[in-house]
Amino acid sequence: MKRCPQCNRTYADDALSFCLDDGSPLLSAPISDPGATVQFPQPRDTSPQATIAFNPGQPPPPPPPAAPPPSWNPMPPQTPQKRSVLPWVLGIGAVLVFMGIGVVILIFAVAKIANDNNSNSNSSNSNKVANKNSNKNANADETNTNANTRSNLTTFTDDFSSKGWGTGESQYGNIWYQDEEYHMHATKGGFIVMYGPDKPEYKTENATVRVGLRSIDGNPPLTGYGLTVHGEKKDGKLEDYGFLIKNGDSPKYAIVLHKAGAETKMVDWTPTTTIRTGSLPNQLEVRIRDLKLDFYINGQFVTSITDEQTYRRGRVGLYTSDVGEVAFDDLEISK
Repeated sequence: MKRCPQCNRTYADDALSFCLDDGSPLLSAPISDPGATVQFPQPRDTSPQATIAFNPGQPPPPPPPAAPPPSWNPMPPQTPQKRSVLPWVLGIGAVLVFMGIGVVILIFAVAKIANDNNSNSNSSNSNKVANKNSNKNANADETNTNANTRSNLTTFTDDFSSKGWGTGESQYGNIWYQDEEYHMHATKGGFIVMYGPDKPEYKTENATVRVGLRSIDGNPPLTGYGLTVHGEKKDGKLEDYGFLIKNGDSPKYAIVLHKAGAETKMVDWTPTTTIRTGSLPNQLEVRIRDLKLDFYINGQFVTSITDEQTYRRGRVGLYTSDVGEVAFDDLEISK
């Protein structure tokens, strides 16, 4: 009996020289006792291919043939598809086109606004030239906003460069022309009214009447001076409405009614900051529409009354009181 020294496997055939499991040379083994415990070899891993025994003197077996190449070729890796830039180009182009259109519209809008402003400026300048007068005493207010809005107005102007109003000295005061102005002063404690020439252009029915006036020495009449409208004499007595100012230290205005020669106040003396003081010129204005009379000082509205006496068809007049000398200039009557 023979035994493999590696795996301890025994063989009864004495003709074997090598172990059939691992090819190790077999050794002679004594005959074992039948009662002895038989030692079995450890279990072998049968999953790997068994080793083929060979004689050392024999050539090694040829290597197994190489595996044939696969009959298919693997697919090449898929190349990522490039995204087209055309949509981006079209989008950017559209944005640029819209921006260009917006710029063109903006340019036209700015040009139109500038053109409108120039037109307004030219129109304003034309109106200023058309309404300009020769008031050398700057009686016209630079901020005057009293341009009559009726397009069919005719305007009569008397700048007192020619003598048409009454002049002379009387028991009521003195009136004269000087330096193309109309000068007046009354007697102490009294007043004097002078109506314009008895001509249609001096009528005040539905008219807008303006006049510039100033105190000569900065010591204005304490009882007021100003403008009258709808004036006429009945039985030798005054009938009109008077718009008076006092431009001393406490500027005030009043509206008076002359009827049968007597003077009564329709609007009592009212303080206002629109009147310039001292010898500075002021402008009085009365806008007459039917029986309504609106009163303005230097372009600023101050009060209104109703022509309850229905005088209507009288003439414009000028008023002063007490001894302070005053001058009138640039009378305008628009109808």
